[in-house]
Amino acid sequence: METWIWIVLAVAVLAVVVLAVLAGSRKKKEREVVKRRENQQRAAELRERSEEEDLSARERKADADAARAEAEKARIEADRLEQDARRRAEDADKVRQEAESHRRDAAALAPDGDDSTGGDTSRGRRDDVTDHGSGARSDEAPWQDGDGGPDGHARRDGDTRAEGDLGPGSRPRT
Repeated sequence: METWIWIVLAVAVLAVVVLAVLAGSRKKKEREVVKRRENQQRAAELRERSEEEDLSARERKADADAARAEAEKARIEADRLEQDARRRAEDADKVRQEAESHRRDAAALAPDGDDSTGGDTSRGRRDDVTDHGSGARSDEAPWQDGDGGPDGHARRDGDTRAEGDLGPGSRPRT
C-alpha cells in the first residue's frame, strides 16, 4: 500500500484516539461536577443540621440556666422562710421566758395565793376540782359531777362548769 493511505489511516486512528480522550475527560469532568454538587448539598445539609443543633444546644443551655435560677430562687426563699421560722421560734421563746418570769414574779408576790404556777395548774386545772381528762375525782372538790357548780346550777350532762366556760381545750390558740 501506498504511504498516503498509511498516513490517512494514521490520522484517522489519531483522530479517534483524540476524540476518545476528549470524551473521557469530558465524562470525568461531568462526574467531578456531579460529585462536587453532591458534596456541596451534603455540606449545606450538615451546616443546616449544625445550626439546628447549635440552636437546640442554646435552648437547652437557656433552659438549664433558667432551672438554675429557679433553684436559686427556691434556695433563697427557703433560706428566708428558715430565717423567719428561727425568728418566730426566738420570739416564742422570749414570750415563754417573759410568761415564766411573770409567773415567778406573781409567785414571789403571793407565795400562798391561788395563782396557777404549779405543774398541773399551769394548764388551767386546779387541784381541788375534778380532772375531766382522766375521769378522776378529787375528794377536796366542793362539787362533783351532777352537783351544783360554783354558780349553784347543775347541768343536765353532769358538767359543772359555769355557763360561759367552754372548758380547758376551747380557748383560741395564738
